[in-house]
Amino acid sequence: MTPTVVAASARVRLEHLRRLMIPAGIVQFGRGDSPDLQSGTCLDDNIRAWLVAIQALARSDAPAFTREIGDRALAFVVGAQRDDGWFHNMADKDGHHLDVVGSEDSIGRTIWVVGTATRCSTVPEWRDAAIGLLERTLPIIEELRVIHARAYALLGMSAALAPEAAWPLAPAAPALPSPLRGRLKEVFLNVADSLLAVHRANATTDWPWWSDTLTWGNARLPESLIRSAIATGDKKFEKAGMAAFEFLASVTQSETMFVPVGNDGWYRKGGHRPIYDQQPIEACGMIDLWHGAYKLTGDAQYLDRARTTYEWFHGNNTEGLAVANAETGGCCDGVLRGELNKNQGAESTLSYDHATMMIAAAANYTS
Repeated sequence: MTPTVVAASARVRLEHLRRLMIPAGIVQFGRGDSPDLQSGTCLDDNIRAWLVAIQALARSDAPAFTREIGDRALAFVVGAQRDDGWFHNMADKDGHHLDVVGSEDSIGRTIWVVGTATRCSTVPEWRDAAIGLLERTLPIIEELRVIHARAYALLGMSAALAPEAAWPLAPAAPALPSPLRGRLKEVFLNVADSLLAVHRANATTDWPWWSDTLTWGNARLPESLIRSAIATGDKKFEKAGMAAFEFLASVTQSETMFVPVGNDGWYRKGGHRPIYDQQPIEACGMIDLWHGAYKLTGDAQYLDRARTTYEWFHGNNTEGLAVANAETGGCCDGVLRGELNKNQGAESTLSYDHATMMIAAAANYTS
């Protein structure tokens, strides 16, 4: 099958995301291209939906309903925050919380988007809400212990302190107020140093990684150090981040095709490298990583490699199958051996929508 590649100038398509939207927020899972209401809602998907809305409204062709998606997603996020700064994650279809406190990963992703929104959202009310969320969340950030959660938090803090470390989103607001900015910078540097310390403690010449296993969301780890390097100019973050980035690229992306580490087991050093189940979240993260490396180095080949990753969604994958629907913005949940998981859930759809706008906006880098 010949891959169908969507041009970078393609119009933003969020129809399937809108289909997943109910009064309580974004529904987690799909049954085919219909929402599975019984799967409920969660912080993870609503914070991603808010980010996609922020990205879309930075363009001139955002669908008319984009603001509604962002408002509902933001309402879920605000309502999920507890009095102590932590968040609930899981909720039912009516928005009633089902857990005491959410996973650290969901909270790290929330900090990622909140930090980005404080400076890059074009909606003043969203920026104000983001600053409030950040102020209430700041005291707990250093308590995060899960490595991916800290990486996501770094992405958000780097964007809040230095928007040029975010995506190709122009700053829409001036620097944060000085008391908040000073506290945030201290936490940011502490978390960045801690992530670097784990990398130094575990990396080897042939496996420059944080552990002996590549699992999920791999690209976010080197991306967090690369964007920290952009925000600070500190070479120690650049050196470790680029080493991990080049290693991950050597494992998952040849010159012609992106093949993520599959969810059917993880890739342990010296062990079997799983191919299936390939997840859209991995392609989205890798695209962001290629662009982060470009922003750090100015090497245009990284933009070409990002476009190759993006082609994974449209058939340039091991099975030659189109994973995403360019007309609706919907995306299947994974690539299996010889077939697709045809359910179009929120995580997969939001990964595709995010990736599409990243590819489109990055065209401005070289224009």
